[in-house]
Amino acid sequence: MQPPPGEANDEELVERCQRGDDAAFEILYRRYQRPIMAYIYQITRNYDDSACIAQDVFMRVYEHVDRFDLTRRFSTWFYTIARNAAIDYLQARGRRVMASFTDLDREDEGNSIADQASAPGESVDRRLARAESTAELAKALDDLPQIYREIIELIIFQERTYDEASTILGGVSQGTLRSRMFHALRRMRTTLERVGGAQGENFV
Repeated sequence: MQPPPGEANDEELVERCQRGDDAAFEILYRRYQRPIMAYIYQITRNYDDSACIAQDVFMRVYEHVDRFDLTRRFSTWFYTIARNAAIDYLQARGRRVMASFTDLDREDEGNSIADQASAPGESVDRRLARAESTAELAKALDDLPQIYREIIELIIFQERTYDEASTILGGVSQGTLRSRMFHALRRMRTTLERVGGAQGENFV
């Protein structure tokens, strides 16, 4: 007996889509509308652009869902399409994009701010998870390079695994990804300490 559509996992819903069940796709749309939009926004930093890209992504997924390999993880496939669409959209408009960690390394050459910062305490990622929308955290996140924002969005805010995030970000190794997460949190801690104090004592 199949579970009710709303309780089915992604791959079960995709299988139903492949059999022509549009109601199953509607459930996937509701399930992923906000997460996909949030992820794309971390790439574009523009709500209107993100909404436009997200609609295009959902159309692509709908049109090609029959080609999806049910032995794979649907969310990884979906986020990879979203990332590629966002990067293509920005590049077509002449906007600078960091598509890989190599691009980030080039930007960081000669920049010692992150290297001088202390290692992140556990409070940084916990503070992110608890209070994503505070002005201080929004500013600290905004100051990060695009690809760091993507890591934090995927792993902390959306609780994707390192394995899934590594695939979405182009096949980077999990070791590299964990190292980059460390550096991203370290940069955020440096920014947060400027306004919140070393222990966050100035935050409300």
